[in-house]
Amino acid sequence: MKGNVLTAMDDEIYEGLSDNEIFADLFNGALFGGNQVIRPDILEQENEKKVVRAGKESGRRVILRRIRDVQKLSVLRESCLAVILAAEGQRTVHYAMPARCMLYDAIDYTGQVERIAKEGKEKGKLKKGAEYLSGMTREDRLLPVITIVFYYGEEQKWDGPLSLHDMLDIPPELEPWTECIQDYRINLVCSSTVKSSNFRTGLREVFELLPLLKDKEGMKEFLEARKNDFMHLEAKKGWLVSKFLNVPALKELKAEEKGEVDMCTAIEEMMDEREELGIERGKEKGEIRVNQLIEILLRQSGKNDAYEEIRRAVTDREYQKKLFDEFGI
Repeated sequence: MKGNVLTAMDDEIYEGLSDNEIFADLFNGALFGGNQVIRPDILEQENEKKVVRAGKESGRRVILRRIRDVQKLSVLRESCLAVILAAEGQRTVHYAMPARCMLYDAIDYTGQVERIAKEGKEKGKLKKGAEYLSGMTREDRLLPVITIVFYYGEEQKWDGPLSLHDMLDIPPELEPWTECIQDYRINLVCSSTVKSSNFRTGLREVFELLPLLKDKEGMKEFLEARKNDFMHLEAKKGWLVSKFLNVPALKELKAEEKGEVDMCTAIEEMMDEREELGIERGKEKGEIRVNQLIEILLRQSGKNDAYEEIRRAVTDREYQKKLFDEFGI
């Protein structure tokens, strides 16, 4: 089960991704080049709670329990076949994501095998031998599972592994045969891996704006160039953008609201607040570091001899920096 505690903001984002229109747009825009492969009207909510029996330990079944962020079942347009779609939302980089997604997908596939085996045995479809042992006939097939990792952190620079091989410490002796070691690749979705123009919902604006969150001038120029669009942004799109970018002025905006919102003004106010907060935090951090330095100098010099050393450490910036580095502050 997930170890991290979700913030209210994350909960709201997952609620947004649960919307069939947004969920379909996420997959169509990120994986299928904007082609409308997944239709909102044929999506069915799947249970995100996953439970699978994983063999026996000390004579007892080992139960694995995991929770997906958002998962849906889709019947494809041209056939009766279906596909299981899952989205894992990440505000921060996850350095074990390939192994995590591999486990989630394996649980989904194993669950399908168990259901097929149970149904086959109940209906007496399975012959003795290979079919009864595996729980499946030669003709039985599993539904494909597609998982995407939606990274919406402010940095938008994923420095984590993109595949299981990226996580492995492969001995030099085995490097010529690396292809024999099973790999597992993740479908990473962030502003650097997609074309924003492939999206039809507010995800387009989300992917346009996320990379600019720490670039006030870049954000200002972008909004000025698209002023007419963002001053009259559809309310539902504004709601989705406000959740991903955490825009205070639009905090009370609801997904079902109609009309338009002025996203330009709201984002400009947000960027100003973030800048002021950054300056205040910088001052606080600087004061904390100087106080730590004074404490160290007092301990080292003794109260009677510390005055001159402290005076120099506070007034001489170069000397102060040298002491920060020396003491690891």
